[in-house]
Amino acid sequence: GGGPAAVDPAAASRRPRKSIVMGMFGAKGALGADGKEMSREDQRQRVILKEEIVGQVIPYSAFWASVIKQAEQVDFVESPQQQMGRRQLLEFISTMYVEKLLADEVDDRVGISRQSLPEFLYDYHLEKLSEPQLAEAALVHIVANVRVYDRVSNRVKMFSRFLNLGGQPFPLEALNIFLVSLVKCQNGAIPLLPDSDIVLADAARALRVIEYVFGQAPFVIRSKVLLEAEKRAAGKSIDLDSLLLFIVEQWREEAGRAEERLRALFVASDADGDGNLDYNEFIEMIHHVSTSKGHRECLRMYAEMTLNRVVDCNTFVRVARKFRFFTFEVGPAVKKQDKDALASFDLLQGEWKKIEEMVFELMVVLEGSRIAKRLEQHVTILKKLFNEKTDPEQAWLTYRSALAEMVGCLRNKDRAFAVKQG
Repeated sequence: GGGPAAVDPAAASRRPRKSIVMGMFGAKGALGADGKEMSREDQRQRVILKEEIVGQVIPYSAFWASVIKQAEQVDFVESPQQQMGRRQLLEFISTMYVEKLLADEVDDRVGISRQSLPEFLYDYHLEKLSEPQLAEAALVHIVANVRVYDRVSNRVKMFSRFLNLGGQPFPLEALNIFLVSLVKCQNGAIPLLPDSDIVLADAARALRVIEYVFGQAPFVIRSKVLLEAEKRAAGKSIDLDSLLLFIVEQWREEAGRAEERLRALFVASDADGDGNLDYNEFIEMIHHVSTSKGHRECLRMYAEMTLNRVVDCNTFVRVARKFRFFTFEVGPAVKKQDKDALASFDLLQGEWKKIEEMVFELMVVLEGSRIAKRLEQHVTILKKLFNEKTDPEQAWLTYRSALAEMVGCLRNKDRAFAVKQG
């Protein structure tokens, strides 16, 4: 449930192979030019090859542009069966946000960079459909449907902006802010968003979420954002979609101010005023600002700046933003185990104990299958969250995802075992 309309494998196989193939797939996954299995990060950097120019790597942005172009050719008048219903699309969007939150948690813990939403959607459908052409066809189908509804649904319009489909696209940082705010406002519920256009969130909880998200922003800025949010609340409730857009827009404003602060910091640190930040000036600056960056990371940051030969203001700002130095960070500087979070974890661990044994049995029986791998991923994340006890909303989301995976597997056990045996 929640996915796009099924892609016809036969139709996809008949489609001219003009667009993409994904690397070279062997029994163990994508292979590099040396014949060795590629890491997930290497695959991301290399993934897309155009068949008519085999061997020439093109960036994901070029692949995504081709998806958008193909979507523009989709005619729902000629093929009405390909058009998703409005509620079906809203359900799909909710599912993708849940899957993206879970994937981000995995990526963070193994130390690889998070993906943009278009990159993630391709990975998700490639794993689900096991065939690059089918995954591409699914993306074309999604983009075509999003374009139908983005003028009449604020939620679809937001999804469209994360997909860079026109208007004012939002960057990956905005998506991160959005998802953190969403999962905390909804307390890790599944579905994360219902298939209706109007969703009301608890106003008091929404204000606590804003306090959390802007925890490292200056007090004056945080107070201003909270005051504006209070004005938007209708009694004890607030429209969730408009709240999330408000949070993202406030983040964008604060991110702009952060860049201004970086430029001011450069000017103040350039002691001789020659427009070049030398090593001694850089070290002196580090001593006078509050930063969680260690000496090694600061050294790497400055080393990258010097590749431009002259560490001018633009170079300083660009590299500092890349290393997230003196820029907007989500959440408080130090995550604490507060009383409410500990109580929530106690409740959750009790619920987890009720299904833990069954989940492990399924992982053994279905070893090697996609379902078993997803369950293993959920369990790994959940145990780490239990140890930290600082993010109850993400823990509840992970638990509920594992539970839904288990229940779905048991309801369709014949199919699950057939996939395992196949």
